[in-house]
Amino acid sequence: MKFTVKGDKLSECLAHLNSIVPARSTLPLLGSIFFELNGKELTLMASDLDTFIRTRIEVNGKADGKAAIPAKKLFDVSRTLPSDDLSFEVNDKNRLTIKTKKGKYTMSGEPPDDFPQPEITEDLRELNFKGSGLKRCLAKVIHAANTEELKRNMMGILMEVGKKEVKFVATDSYRLSRISRSDISIDGVAEEKIVIPLRTAQLLVRLLTDDKAVIAFNDKDLLIHFGEYEVFSKLLGETFPNYENVIPSNNDKLLKINRNEFFESLNRALILANPNTNRVILEIASDNLTIKTDNPEVGSEGEESIDCSFSSRSGSDEVDGKAFTIAFNGLFVREALSQIETDIVEISFGSPSKAAIAQPDEQSENEVFTELIMPVRVG
Repeated sequence: MKFTVKGDKLSECLAHLNSIVPARSTLPLLGSIFFELNGKELTLMASDLDTFIRTRIEVNGKADGKAAIPAKKLFDVSRTLPSDDLSFEVNDKNRLTIKTKKGKYTMSGEPPDDFPQPEITEDLRELNFKGSGLKRCLAKVIHAANTEELKRNMMGILMEVGKKEVKFVATDSYRLSRISRSDISIDGVAEEKIVIPLRTAQLLVRLLTDDKAVIAFNDKDLLIHFGEYEVFSKLLGETFPNYENVIPSNNDKLLKINRNEFFESLNRALILANPNTNRVILEIASDNLTIKTDNPEVGSEGEESIDCSFSSRSGSDEVDGKAFTIAFNGLFVREALSQIETDIVEISFGSPSKAAIAQPDEQSENEVFTELIMPVRVG
């Protein structure tokens, strides 16, 4: 195999591919990038067996062939080389030579024929996302996904396709994040539910751009096209919990508060909170929110008040004539606030033992975003 390629273009591709190359694997070949040259088209691919990334770039091809080159070593070298033309040549012993105007670098590769290839399945249904819609949806909810192996059915993002909208949902049983979009082309796709593995979702959030993205899927496999890239993944073979059952429909108390002030106050409170629980206590009156926290083990405590609006959804300005007290894991509240883009946040409550629901006071066009947070014991 022999070709020349622009150094900056190759380095950009290798950076994306290198993001899924496993640091350690029982299959050493997975530590390599797969190259295949046909004419002027160079295909590059990386995999951890569960996920594959493939891209194609145009090069000045001189001799077709295949190669499997150590990913980290190749990337580390390529990103330090000049952005002008680089000459690549792989001999019949899988040895790579890179030449620049002033230097030459050589490294040993692996037999390319043993590199795993994605299984291209048929009968795939497609969804078309405009612009950065897919990236936005995944990025909005991914923080709430479970990361513990004991709850494998929550280690992914549920994509729920309806007749007029698509929902993305993540939960770890302590909080839940959901976004629905109505500007996605769903023609020809019946009502469907699939679970995108967390690792695949994290990869897509890193790689997706503002280009159009197409998701194709069946009962087991997932294929995402965007720009010059394709990502292949197995779907999470677990049943996502029936999350609708935990979303309260009758929270009768509504807090309206400045998002930035609340966020910064939580930051200060968490510095003094117990690092094992991150518990913060909210005492809410009609026009004032007091945030309290303490850590008796080290003798620290904090208290801060913020202006707010708190009322009953029945229309009364007062809520039982006294402050409403509820406690949360402050990290979960802060992460929920970080996903809300409006100046004012609306949070509805029921009782101190029921989940609270946080939303922007005005939803973005064509979408509805919701965060649910379970409370913890006050004392």
